[in-house]
Amino acid sequence: MGASVAGRCRRGAGGGGRRSAAIQYTRLPRRWVKPSASLVLALAAACAAAGVPRGAAAEVAIAVKGVEKELAEQVRVYLGEPGSEEPAAVAAFQRHAPERAREALEALGYYRAQVAAKRRRTDDGWRVVVRVDPGEPVRVRRMAVCLSGEAAADAAFANLESRLPLKEGKILHHGRYETSRQLIQNLALDRGYFDGRFTARRIAVDPEAGTAEVRLCYDSGVRYHFGPVRFADSPLAESFLERLVPFERGEPYTAEQVAALNRALLDSGYFSDVRVRPARGAASGGVVPIDVELTARARHELTTGVGYTTDLGARVRLGWRRPWVNRRGHAFALDTEIAERRQNLTASYTVPLRDPLRSSLEYQLGVQALDVADIDTEQISAAVQYRHRLDSGWQQTLFVRADEERFRIQDDWRSTTLFIPGASWSRVRSRGGLDPHWGDRQTLSVEATDPWLGSDIELRRVRAATRWVRTLGDRHRFRARAELGALDTGPDAFDDVPPSLRFYAGGDQSVRGYKFQSLGPKRDGAVIGGRYLAEASLEYGYQLTPKWRPAVFVDAGNAYADWDDLSGEAKVGAGLGVRYSSPIGPIRLDLAATVGEPERSWRLHFSMGSDL
Repeated sequence: MGASVAGRCRRGAGGGGRRSAAIQYTRLPRRWVKPSASLVLALAAACAAAGVPRGAAAEVAIAVKGVEKELAEQVRVYLGEPGSEEPAAVAAFQRHAPERAREALEALGYYRAQVAAKRRRTDDGWRVVVRVDPGEPVRVRRMAVCLSGEAAADAAFANLESRLPLKEGKILHHGRYETSRQLIQNLALDRGYFDGRFTARRIAVDPEAGTAEVRLCYDSGVRYHFGPVRFADSPLAESFLERLVPFERGEPYTAEQVAALNRALLDSGYFSDVRVRPARGAASGGVVPIDVELTARARHELTTGVGYTTDLGARVRLGWRRPWVNRRGHAFALDTEIAERRQNLTASYTVPLRDPLRSSLEYQLGVQALDVADIDTEQISAAVQYRHRLDSGWQQTLFVRADEERFRIQDDWRSTTLFIPGASWSRVRSRGGLDPHWGDRQTLSVEATDPWLGSDIELRRVRAATRWVRTLGDRHRFRARAELGALDTGPDAFDDVPPSLRFYAGGDQSVRGYKFQSLGPKRDGAVIGGRYLAEASLEYGYQLTPKWRPAVFVDAGNAYADWDDLSGEAKVGAGLGVRYSSPIGPIRLDLAATVGEPERSWRLHFSMGSDL
């Protein structure tokens, strides 16, 4: 017994007088005929035409029985609605309902349907019941797809028939036929066959036999090649913009390469809007020019931000950027942060190299002051960095940095000058925007220096970190992180290692339940930092609503003076918290407790920013 699909229409709901309509499909058994318009267009026409005059009040209930799901919905859409509740209008609707229902079912391959419609008056108005016996569907007995022109030798068209949604032995679904036709045409356009056309688009239906033959023949013509890339007015030199083009003039055209150019221009950071399209009207001789319209970003950009973390207290951030300083694509940025326990100012100047999206030189100058517990630092840094994005997606950075750091640990003031060459590798993957539901971040850095480079001390340092976010079943979010670090210096030189290069643990992004940089080797009760670092964390969050996510977590780790201490001096913090997905990223509030301490203590942690 088929399910019943009922609908109720009220006059006056539409925007004016409308009548139901459908696009018919002509059946000529055993002959090739050109098919009707697509199923989508038929549905749209029926929906647009269905309606009742404005100003009426009575209702007409329409029920479709004998079919369910897609068939029932198709029939219901094709039926439309009566013009009014007047007996003549309802009678006319009933009289035409079987024909419309059969048309609806033919679009889905059911050509032998039996349909009857009855009407009756009820206390609530008219009720029309349409009973449908769809019968056996027509199936595709033969599906012929033929190609001519240069596409016949194009590997992208190999086994094309197997990729089409309409196949031999399947029901003759006209929507899938139209999709198949469109797929062929779209593939041809994506591959640069701009002169292509169908030489045959026919369906032959034999309703009595319950079979159909489909024939799609496409003549692609010649394949076009890339011509010149024509840039609209831009503050950047055309010679520089051409370095962002991922293809060469004369290469065979592909829509994928056009999209890659669009992405490259947007990813460059110079433009707020980019439109790239083939100038097909100007194509000739098998060559198509590419037109690019560009909207440059504002030459001066100001950013501001306020926030609070339990590690650093209240803070204000200000930034000024010039996305393009000159026509060669140079960029400048100035960022400052003023927090209760840390203040810094950083200026950077970026020079794009031969491949601007992959390689650049960056010059940096920064000053920073930090006041945490028994440690004060004042640091000036200057660096030159060569950044290069590898084919694997990793970002490689080679750098030389000069640090002048004056620092106090307890009452001992020292100053250290270092010239440090080093390298780092990082990769970030994420899905879900500012509050990613999937992603990971990997980082590795190595740096070293020696007195023969002009540094005050010998030093070698390695740090590796990993962070993971995964979501199961849409609601169960897991976050894991781990970090290892090691520092090697001369036997009597550790006291001259500046705090910025020592290892500490504790705080919002470390072992929660403990204060910021409160874990590590101590001297006379003051934390002096360690030579080694080992941390790990595991967190589970449940997506209660689209914005709110409660969580539980456990953190473990410490900073150590000796490698042998790693197994016995780890600190553990655990607790619960809540996450709110704000327009500027997740906001986290955690209540964490120390675990295994003689006296358990609780600490509230508040932070903002991505989980990666």
